Amino acid sequence: MKDIETREDILLLMREFYVKLLADDGINFFFTKVTAIDQHLEEHFETLATFWEQSLFLRGGYFTNMFSVHKEVHEKSKFTKEHYTIWLEHLSSTIDSYFEGKYAEQMKTQALSMATIMQIKFH
Repeated sequence: MKDIETREDILLLMREFYVKLLADDGINFFFTKVTAIDQHLEEHFETLATFWEQSLFLRGGYFTNMFSVHKEVHEKSKFTKEHYTIWLEHLSSTIDSYFEGKYAEQMKTQALSMATIMQIKFH
């Protein structure tokens, strides 16, 4: 397997990741009921790709405060430890299914860091 190298690689990951998230009754309501992001998935994938390009490759032009966006969601419906665990497990398993290498590991590490910071900041 190859490492994550391009925006297209990130888009593939996000599409496959969201298949898992939307199929999981323990978390899918955030995307279907709380935010209705499922109605705008392609637009959301583009935003996520820009975020991860910025995070992994230091390019991409993502300027939104990711924490404030998620805090708004959390204020509508609280994220629990279980939600973070589900999210991280699906992301890690999706990455591991398609990629291996420096950026794949960096993405998993950064996701864990973000989830940890959110748990601290939001509770």
